[in-house]
Amino acid sequence: MAISTWYHTFGLKRLALSIIMIAGLALSSQTTNAQCVYGWGNLAITAPTAGSSWATNSTMTIRWSQGSYNAGYYYMTYKLDYSSNNGSTWVNIVSGINGFTTSYAWTLPLNLTPTTTYRLRVSEVPDYYNFGCAFQYPGQSGTFTVFRACSAPTISAQPTSRTVCTGQPTTFTVASDMATGTYEWFRDGVLVGTTRTPSYTIANVTLASGGLYSVTLRDDCDPAGKFTNSSTARLTVIESPAVTVNLPATRIVCESANDTLRIRAVGAGRSFQWYKDGVAIPGATDSNYVVNNAQATSTGKYYCMIAGTCTPPATSATCDLTVAAKPRITRNPVAVTACPGSSGNAISVTATGLNLAYQWYKDGVRIDGATSSTLTFNNYDYSMNGQYYCLVRSDIPNPNNCAITAQSSTVRVSGYRVPTISVQPKNTIACAGGTTTLVSEFAGTGLTYQWFKDGKALAGQASNTLVLSSIKADAAGRYVVVATGTCGLSTTSDTASVTVITKPTITKQPENTTLTVGERLTLTVDGTDLQSVQWYKNDLAIKDATTTTYSIPSVVKANSGFYSARITNTCGGVVSVAAKVEVNDPVVPRPAIELAETSVDFGEIPAGYSKSTTLAGLIKNVGNAPLTITEIKLSPSDFSLSNAPTTPFDIAPGADQTLVVIAAPTSKGTVNGSMTIRSNAPLTPQTAVALSAKYVLRYDAPASQDYGQVETGASSEKCVTLTNNSSQVVTIDQASVIGVNAAEFSVVTAMPLTIAAGGTAEICVKFNPGTVGTKTAQLSIRSSNGGNSSVELRGRGETPGGVIDAVEAGIGVFPNPATDVLELRFGKAMPAMLCSIVNAAGSVVASMNVESLDAGSTIRWNIADKVASGAYTLVVRYGENATSLPVTVVR
Repeated sequence: MAISTWYHTFGLKRLALSIIMIAGLALSSQTTNAQCVYGWGNLAITAPTAGSSWATNSTMTIRWSQGSYNAGYYYMTYKLDYSSNNGSTWVNIVSGINGFTTSYAWTLPLNLTPTTTYRLRVSEVPDYYNFGCAFQYPGQSGTFTVFRACSAPTISAQPTSRTVCTGQPTTFTVASDMATGTYEWFRDGVLVGTTRTPSYTIANVTLASGGLYSVTLRDDCDPAGKFTNSSTARLTVIESPAVTVNLPATRIVCESANDTLRIRAVGAGRSFQWYKDGVAIPGATDSNYVVNNAQATSTGKYYCMIAGTCTPPATSATCDLTVAAKPRITRNPVAVTACPGSSGNAISVTATGLNLAYQWYKDGVRIDGATSSTLTFNNYDYSMNGQYYCLVRSDIPNPNNCAITAQSSTVRVSGYRVPTISVQPKNTIACAGGTTTLVSEFAGTGLTYQWFKDGKALAGQASNTLVLSSIKADAAGRYVVVATGTCGLSTTSDTASVTVITKPTITKQPENTTLTVGERLTLTVDGTDLQSVQWYKNDLAIKDATTTTYSIPSVVKANSGFYSARITNTCGGVVSVAAKVEVNDPVVPRPAIELAETSVDFGEIPAGYSKSTTLAGLIKNVGNAPLTITEIKLSPSDFSLSNAPTTPFDIAPGADQTLVVIAAPTSKGTVNGSMTIRSNAPLTPQTAVALSAKYVLRYDAPASQDYGQVETGASSEKCVTLTNNSSQVVTIDQASVIGVNAAEFSVVTAMPLTIAAGGTAEICVKFNPGTVGTKTAQLSIRSSNGGNSSVELRGRGETPGGVIDAVEAGIGVFPNPATDVLELRFGKAMPAMLCSIVNAAGSVVASMNVESLDAGSTIRWNIADKVASGAYTLVVRYGENATSLPVTVVR
């Protein structure tokens, strides 16, 4: 056809096509293409054929028929699509294929998913400038199969890094286009597993599982040649909490003792919490739990929970801790007094505690068979008299030699005895017509009395006192009283004689006399029924002048006066005449000493302090010549003088001397003394002043405070209780630590400290040992109004973390108590060690170096000539560790 003809024809066709375009648009709306189709023909794919198979990365030649129209003539192109799901969805292969072309070489991509449901589709793409729609319907191929070509796998998703806790599972995965093949998994370049699936699982991650993981994918089509290596993924392992050293199932602790429960654990970010009977113990957040001052309330089931970065937390074994407590006496025995020969008398004790056992003692000696809470006395006799007490013991397992006994109070068991007389009736002289009384005093119980005169019972006289009134001569006689007490036991008093007399009369009077100074004075008086005499001077009784004759060996002027005597007996008295005595002497110059005070009481002085008293004008010269003081002596040494003149010294007539006396007692309690003054006074060459003081400590303080064992670098604070035993407020001015190891103790209580009358207060001291060993010091307490005192401080420094429980160390000692030989048994292998026996004061009394031992070894140690009877501690030191066990030696 010529070109002009073609255009002519094409123009006519174009006109025709324009006329029916609306119909074509309608038809195109019914197709599945995104573009419209006139529907004048159909395309058809002739290759590939249905049922054929094609490998990825191979070249497929796609062929199609042009149908009724040649797209190239109409400026149309072709596009090719493929579907992997039998035509449900389409993916473009290529567009813009020349409209005169009917084939296309397609290289199948490597990433095509192998399946049997692939289809191809060919479609016209119109030139919309000329035509709005395609002429023909698209053509589709039949289904064909795409399979993967043998090539190195392509990874689409690499293994990922992760952080995992020990004990948990984790899985590494890889995604690729490999259909079948093997997966070789590596950790840090070392093969750890081969799988047929794209995953590798570690069921229980351990610390050794950490590292860099990778996988090699080998296709089954050519494992040696077609393989791909993944990138690395890091596995970071966090250690989960786990107990490595657990608690013992049971543990027995002595009452008031300290003990430590220990566990050891591993785990990242671990923390500890101890529980008692299922309840968390506040502040117990260490791997060690210290039971301080164990009491009955400390008994319980203990365990520790270890939390960490990983979950769940680990829980230790449960330790059933028992406190070996002493019994408590709730009712003490009561003293018993029994009639001789009686039965059914008993003493008993009541106590609380575990599995109690009883043992009675008399005068400190064990009573065989007396093992009940009640001790009964039958057919009582005086041999049963004594001091009784009961020892109550908790009969429980006691591997630590705990104090599990309590002693009751001691009571007196005695038999009623015959009454004893403390006051005998006395011989008496009775006045005729008067009244007299005979008195007796008896000790005993249930007493009754009966008086007898000359062997005959006196009717109605049933008291310990006999009153005789309106006495006549026949009342004279011999009297006794019989006292009868409990159990019918009786005692008879001594015999008391009653004599009947009358009022005395004077038969000789004293006489007037005149004497010269230095002469002897003698005055005499006498009378009937005379019993006592008292001489008087100027109506004043003369001391010790009580005989019928009164004498002055050498009279002085002052002896002048009127002297009389009074004579008396039971029935009355009579006074003599007054005899005038004159003394004449020449005036002779001589000194005379007079003391302003004859006694000084300093009162109470607080311990550690002194008190001074100024005795103003104590020594006075009342004579008419100089008084020479030759010596002033104070005794005991608790008293002294301050700034006294050096003896000898003189005191002029009429002058005096002031002295200052200091009291500085050295021991608590009342101290009495004297100050003796010697002089040239002829009449009184020696005089004395009585001295007294009371040395007091107005508060009570303990003698010592023991801190026990404290790790070096740690500290322990304990308080000393002071009790004010006085009726006044006491102020503690200062408290300080002195002594050898004072630097390792420090007072933490602020001073001054006030203690109310009858009250208490505490001084707290912290022990912070810097080195290992026993440390001693003294707490010095100063109080200006309460007294000074001191408290002994003692503690022992131990290596931190180095104290190992004997059970944990596997060390035992047998027998215990021991006599001459100790046998040390070692359940575990031990390095070289030092074994020491330490007494209660912390001193080593015996020691022994031991070479390393195998588990199960035994050592016999002869201590017969080294260790005396008593309670000790066996200390085994090895490396930085130490183990202690209580040991008792009995011989």
